[in-house]
Amino acid sequence: MIHGDDVSSEAVSGWRAKAALLASGLFISIGLFGIGVVLPQIGKEFATTPNAELFVQLLGAVASFAFAIGSPIAGAIIGRIGCRNVLIPSLILFVIAGLLPMALHDLWSLLVTRFFIGLSIGSIFTAGLTGISTFPEQQRAKMFGWYSVVGGAAAILLFPLVAQLASYGWRLSFLVNVVGLLVLPLALLLPRRIGIATTTHAHARPGVPLLNGAMLRLLGIGALTGMGMFLGPMYSPLYLASEGVTDPRLLAIPITLGSVAAVFASSLYGFAHRRLGLDGVTALTMLTWGGGLLIAGLAGGMLPLFTLGVVLSSGTIGMIAPHVSASAIHRSDPANTARALGLANGVMFGAQLLFPFIAGWIRGQTSLSGVFIAFALAGITIGIATIVTTMASRKAAPQT
Repeated sequence: MIHGDDVSSEAVSGWRAKAALLASGLFISIGLFGIGVVLPQIGKEFATTPNAELFVQLLGAVASFAFAIGSPIAGAIIGRIGCRNVLIPSLILFVIAGLLPMALHDLWSLLVTRFFIGLSIGSIFTAGLTGISTFPEQQRAKMFGWYSVVGGAAAILLFPLVAQLASYGWRLSFLVNVVGLLVLPLALLLPRRIGIATTTHAHARPGVPLLNGAMLRLLGIGALTGMGMFLGPMYSPLYLASEGVTDPRLLAIPITLGSVAAVFASSLYGFAHRRLGLDGVTALTMLTWGGGLLIAGLAGGMLPLFTLGVVLSSGTIGMIAPHVSASAIHRSDPANTARALGLANGVMFGAQLLFPFIAGWIRGQTSLSGVFIAFALAGITIGIATIVTTMASRKAAPQT
C-alpha cells in the first residue's frame, strides 16, 4: 500500500490530510451509539406498532450489523479506487441517512436508514484507517492512537448533546449527523490515489494470504475485545444494581471514568507500540484488560474496587482498538492492507451482536459477576500465551 505516483509524502502527511483522516474516527460514536439515548422516546411514540419493542432493539443493533458487513467490502473497494473516492460518497450517504429519520413516521423506514448508516460508517472508518496506513510506521502507530482518541472524545461530548437536543423531541437528536458535512471539505483535499493497493509496503509481508494464521488469531482477539466493549456500559449498571448499588449517580461513575481512561490510553498507543512492539502490546493489553475485568467481577458491591476494574479494562480497550488496526497491517500482504483493516474492524464491531447471547448464556450458568470473570480469564489466557510464544520464538531464532 503506497500513496500512488501523484502523491508526495508531504501531501499525505500534511495537516489537511491528517485532519481528514482523523475526523473519520468521529462517526463510530455518532452513528452507532448516539441513537441509544433516544430509543426509549422512539419506543414510546411507536408503542402501538406491532412488534414495536423488537423494532426498537433492532434500531440499536442493525447499524453494527451493517458496519460488520460493509467494512470488509469497503476495504476491497478502497484497494482499487482509493480512500478519497470511498470516503466522499460515504460521508454524503451518512448525512442523508442520518437526517432522514427527522421526516420519517414508521419503524420500518427508520430501520432501513439505520442499515445505511452502518454501511456508511463502515466505509468511512475503513477509509480513514487505510489512509493512516500509508504513513511511516511510528507516525502511523501514533495516528492510530489519536484516531481512537477522536472517537472517544466524540463519545464523551456526544451523549450530553444528543440528550439536550432530544429534550425538544427525539427527531431533533438526529441533527448531530450534520457533522458529515463539516468533514466533507477536508475529505475533498485528500490525494486521489491515497490507499490504492500496490505491491510494496515497508512493514507488510508480501505473498501472505489474507486469512493467515496470525490474522485469524488477531480476528479472535478483535472479536473477544469487541464484545468486551459492551461489558462496561451495558453490564456495569446491572451488576452493581444486583449488589445493592442503585443510585443512578453512582452507577454512572465507573462508566464515565472508564470512558476518560479509554481516551487517555488511546493517546499513549504510539508510545507503547514504539517501546514494546506488536507482541508486547498484545500481551500488555490482554493481561491488563483481563486483570481489570477480574477485579470488577470479584468486587461485589464495593464501588471503588469495581470502578478500578472498569477503569483498567475500559482504558485498555482504548489501546486495543488502534492495536487491532496496526496489527492487521503488519499481518497482511501489502495488496490486502485495506481489506485486512476492513475485516479486522468489521469482526471487532460485528462481534458485538453476539455479546448479548454469549453473555446471557454465561450469566445463566453462573451469575452477572461470572460474565466479567469469564471474559477476564479469556483475556489473561491470551496474554500469557502471547508471552510464552514470543519467548519461544526468540529462543528459536538463533537456530534458524
